[in-house]
Amino acid sequence: MRRAALALCCLFAAIPAALAEDLPKGPKAPPPEPLPDAPCDTAKADSGDWLVGRWVAPYSKWEFKREPQGLAWKLEQKPDINRDLGYKQGTVIEGKVDAVSPCTMKLTATENGETAFAFEGVRTEDGKIYGYAVNKAGQNARWTLRRER
Repeated sequence: MRRAALALCCLFAAIPAALAEDLPKGPKAPPPEPLPDAPCDTAKADSGDWLVGRWVAPYSKWEFKREPQGLAWKLEQKPDINRDLGYKQGTVIEGKVDAVSPCTMKLTATENGETAFAFEGVRTEDGKIYGYAVNKAGQNARWTLRRER
C-alpha cells in the first residue's frame, strides 16, 4: 500500500506545471488575477437584465434588483467573515450599480457621502462574475459570483 501511494506521489509530482494549471479549481477558488478580458463590447449600453436576480459567492449572498432610480444591489455576509474586507457576520451592504455593459459592471455603496465599497466585475462565457472590491480603508478582496441555484 505504501509503495502504491509513493508511486502515485511521484507520478503527480512529474505532471508539468502547465498541465497542473488546467486542473479544475475548488468551488472557493478566487477569480483570476488580473480579471479576464471582457468577452463583450463594454462601450455598448445595456439594461443590466442579465445581472438582475440572486448571485452567491463563498460566505455571501448578492441580490440585484431594478428600482425607480436604477439598478440597486445588496450584499449579505453569511456566517463566516470576509477577512480581507473586515466585515463581520450579518453585515449588509447596499448600493447602486454605477455602470453596466453586456458583461461588466461597476458597483458602489456610500456611507456619509464617501465611497464605502466599490466593486468591478466581469461576467465570463461560463456565466460567472469575477470581480474585485475595495472598502473605504483600502482593503480589497477578490470575488467569484455565480447564479443562486
